[in-house]
Amino acid sequence: MAVRPDEAIKPLTVLELNGRIHDLLASRFQSVLVKGEVSGVSPRLGHVWFTLKDASAALNAVIFSSTARRLPFLPENGQELVVTGQVDFHVQTGRVTLVVSRLDYDGAGKVREAIEALKRKLDSEGAFAVERKRKLPFLPRCVALVTSPSGAVIHDLQQTIWERFPNVPLVVYAALVQGVASQRSLVAALRQCDQDRVADVCIVARGGGSFEELMAFNQEPVVRAIQAMRIPVITALGHTSDRTLADLVADREARTPTSAAELVVPIKADLLRQLGERGQRVQRAGTSLLIGPGHEVEARRQRLQRLSGDISGRRRESLANLVRMLRQRDPREVLRGRERALADCRRRLDQVIAATSRRIETDGRRIGEGRERLKVTALRALRDCERSLANRRASLNTLGPEQTLARGYSICLDSDSGRVIRAAEEAERGQEVRVVLAAGGLDCRVEEVSR
Repeated sequence: MAVRPDEAIKPLTVLELNGRIHDLLASRFQSVLVKGEVSGVSPRLGHVWFTLKDASAALNAVIFSSTARRLPFLPENGQELVVTGQVDFHVQTGRVTLVVSRLDYDGAGKVREAIEALKRKLDSEGAFAVERKRKLPFLPRCVALVTSPSGAVIHDLQQTIWERFPNVPLVVYAALVQGVASQRSLVAALRQCDQDRVADVCIVARGGGSFEELMAFNQEPVVRAIQAMRIPVITALGHTSDRTLADLVADREARTPTSAAELVVPIKADLLRQLGERGQRVQRAGTSLLIGPGHEVEARRQRLQRLSGDISGRRRESLANLVRMLRQRDPREVLRGRERALADCRRRLDQVIAATSRRIETDGRRIGEGRERLKVTALRALRDCERSLANRRASLNTLGPEQTLARGYSICLDSDSGRVIRAAEEAERGQEVRVVLAAGGLDCRVEEVSR
């Protein structure tokens, strides 16, 4: 049945239909929670593409780089996650993708099981043993801080330490303490601190956080880096619930950065007061020795001299230690040490640059020699091709029909079809033929056929 014009429905283009599907999905699925298993993780240019699947279906998903930088962790193959995101329908390709804005563990049971397995492994190795815990120095020459260089944590540490003992040198090893890059950053900072060997104690600190935000401190590389430190390590992660594996392997654990700072350095005013009190006790003891009976005065005087000598010796030794510590904490000494290290690095860099330059020069010569050999080979091949072509051209000229015709031969063709007549029986009486000569041709009629 014919369709009348008023009944005709204008068809949609593919782009128009996809646009309507996009608008419908965008309005209906602005924020959805999807649970599934992660597979096919593929990082590209800061973005993370993966597939979220269950027993019956699969869905493409992506975490764009701006979101990936602020997430506490990124998906890994085999993880069970609850993903929050928006359904996006690509108009040009007709492809559905879940644009992820948040990741959560599917009931953190499996993650906690993995952490417990690592905990048992470390415990069996003796990583948490009390006997391997080192004592903190009474008065450190320098304190290392492994934390974020911005925020309240580093401010609290500096303020507390310098309020208790002014001018104690602090060295900050900047590290990310949250997010996908925190594990690698923490390990690098701890190794650099251990390599520099300018500090007597190290504080690893951050300002608290959730179980997911503290995941870096439950990862084996970070725990191993703390375990390998040659100086005592104090963790101050600011959490109040679960202890991380980093807390267990550290030499001391503090609940807050402020309490860690209080553990590291004593109060300078208290030390000075105690020193004054001990001096007064020594003075009183010496006076009482001089007031004894007459026959004991000489003996007590001798004991007082020995005591005075011992005290003077200890004070000189203590003074020498303090002077040595002050020299070691002198910013000028620290600066000179850093300058020497910088000079070593510059010297190694110059050596690398010189070696690279020599390698480039050698490779350049090799490339030039290879270019010349290639040029010679190409010219030789070209000349061989030219000689071969000339020989073939000569052979072709020798075997060509023009040479045959020039020797007095001719070619007979059927005038209608242009077919070559090779035998007399192929022609008939009265047939029009054309005879091709070396120069020109003849149009003829067959008068007689001789077989």
